[in-house]
Amino acid sequence: MKRNLVGTQKNLIPFLAICFGLLFSSIVYNSHNSKVYGHLFTRDQTGTFVSIIDQVQTELQLVVANLVNNNVSLAENHATKASSLLPRVIGEIGEDNPQLVGELMRSVFGMENMSSTTYSKSQNISKLVNNLNEKLDNAKIIRIAQVQPTSNFLDKVTNLLGGVFGGNTGEPSSEQAQNSRIEALAFAELMDAVLVNYGKAYNVGFDMTNISNMIMASSNSTTGSMVMNNTVRNSNSDTGNTNLNMNMDSMNNSSSPIPEHKGEMDNGYQLIHNADYQTAQAFAKKGLVFFNSDLRHMANNNKAIFVNNLEKGLEHLNNSIENKGSPTEIMMIVHTEIHPNLLEAFNLELRK
Repeated sequence: MKRNLVGTQKNLIPFLAICFGLLFSSIVYNSHNSKVYGHLFTRDQTGTFVSIIDQVQTELQLVVANLVNNNVSLAENHATKASSLLPRVIGEIGEDNPQLVGELMRSVFGMENMSSTTYSKSQNISKLVNNLNEKLDNAKIIRIAQVQPTSNFLDKVTNLLGGVFGGNTGEPSSEQAQNSRIEALAFAELMDAVLVNYGKAYNVGFDMTNISNMIMASSNSTTGSMVMNNTVRNSNSDTGNTNLNMNMDSMNNSSSPIPEHKGEMDNGYQLIHNADYQTAQAFAKKGLVFFNSDLRHMANNNKAIFVNNLEKGLEHLNNSIENKGSPTEIMMIVHTEIHPNLLEAFNLELRK
């Protein structure tokens, strides 16, 4: 018994060391970059979990992409970014799959400390990342299934997979409605992560996710306010979104036609951090792919106008990031073309 206890303690020491390393890297990376995600919408623990997993998976894919291009430094940066996200989800992952937690921490810790690479090595990392991301996909499915309002857990998983892959032309079930809400909230947080990383890339010095940093002019002054008028004000959705209308109205009645910090952003900022730019670009692409493959099909048929506007906003966002648009432009697209249409398409609630 003593020998077993000693062996357990020896095995525990490196495990705890990795845990500490992940926590420390998270603190260092985020200490000066604390942001609030999903700032417009009511938070959802499952939606946040799904969004963080999406971000971890994307960062791991960027590790592989940079290794293929023989850029070890950027690969390590993305491994560090993935590591900084893990403390937000490893607790919940560990409840269902403690083995995956250890595998994730060991693998990401190793990726953070690569000093050289070859094409063969990048191929091995590619297989590792594909394996991890497949397991993370399963973690998302299990997490969503656990909050579905059905009595049998196996039925929950079956219903979830059927909703994702089987299609349904009728009215959404309660399970499908909840699933679409979770996915929409996760999507909203992913869009905020685009803003956070784009802000870091250009070192803007303020929170691009904070809508109060935008001060809009009267109704026809800018493209942004025109988008709001064509989406939010024409809505026939529930009265739960009245607060957003009031918020947009107050912005439209303000004295400035541009975001408060536009002069600073357009005149003083250049692309500084390539890893953060790559992350913002990859998150935006992931958002568009997920929208086309899944999210657009989760909205009710009577929300077609908002779904179409949301698609246009996502395409605009991806094109602008590809062209290295100004932080002002990226901020405007997310706040005026994506968030309002997302809210209306999925009847999301605002934070009180």
